[in-house]
Amino acid sequence: MEDEEHLQAKSKSDRLSLLISVTMHLVIGVLLIVFGVFSASPTSNMEADRPGGIVLTNVDSNQQTEYIDQNDAQESQISDAFEAIDPPSQADSPNSAATAAAPDLPVIDAPDLPGMPPEAPTDINANSMSEVAVAPSKVKRYELTESDLEIIAKDRAHFESLKPKGKATAINLFEGGAMEGRRFAFVIDRSHSMGGDGLGVLGEARQELSKAISGLELNHEFQIIAYHDKTTMISERKLLVASDKNKRLVKEFFEGLGAFGATNHFYGLIGGLDLKPDVLVFMTDGGSPALSPDQLKRVKRMAGNHTKVHCIQFGSGPLQQSNNFMKKLAQQNGGSFRYINVYDWR
Repeated sequence: MEDEEHLQAKSKSDRLSLLISVTMHLVIGVLLIVFGVFSASPTSNMEADRPGGIVLTNVDSNQQTEYIDQNDAQESQISDAFEAIDPPSQADSPNSAATAAAPDLPVIDAPDLPGMPPEAPTDINANSMSEVAVAPSKVKRYELTESDLEIIAKDRAHFESLKPKGKATAINLFEGGAMEGRRFAFVIDRSHSMGGDGLGVLGEARQELSKAISGLELNHEFQIIAYHDKTTMISERKLLVASDKNKRLVKEFFEGLGAFGATNHFYGLIGGLDLKPDVLVFMTDGGSPALSPDQLKRVKRMAGNHTKVHCIQFGSGPLQQSNNFMKKLAQQNGGSFRYINVYDWR
């Protein structure tokens, strides 16, 4: 009985020992596996970082494989085998670029290509440091056609006709000084104050102008410009040839000329100067409005150096103004000034 109990106790003890032993072996196995994995990682990384290349294998008589790379090659045959498989590049040789000779390139004789012609040579003037272009060898000349010559001839004849012809003559009005020229413009005020109800100048002016114009020759020209707030002339608005026919028009002109309306001296002067006469005789009582400084300048510009302006002022009694616009007008344009007292006619 005791022996059975003793055997059972021993059997339990053996099973317990076996269980402990199995457990220990399992734990040791697991630890070995874990350590094996971590210890293999650096090796694998190192192998991964190893540079690649060409490796030769050699199997010996014992069927063992031997791996040989370029670093292990010692014999010339193995080295030649590596060079045959992977020949050294020019980059592997540090002096290859320096020792390699440059190839001889062929020189190409290029023909002249089409394009812009070369610039004309220029002469350099050292004194002014400026380029002086070389004059062309051939100069093109323009030849006038027959139509061009006809136009030039007509223009020449026109300008020749405008030149004064014949001798100049001298005229005087109201027993005044002589006024010399070939082309005469008589500008007379026909406002109400100059008529029969006023100073009665128009009647006297007709007689004086008829006498002066009758003495003109055919190479002379004349025109009468009568004004108030408008202007009127004999027949056409231009200078008339001093022919017998045109001289007879003076009487007819005054017979149809009435004295009325306001006065605008500037209109009358502009109308006479526009004809470009040699002599302009300006006749008025000098009533207002007087010419302004700007109007006097305008008259002087139009008169220029070719027209002399003579002024005759009419009044009743002695001259009241010693320095009026008519005196300035005559002085600025190379003419003369006279004052006539109409009471001397009675």
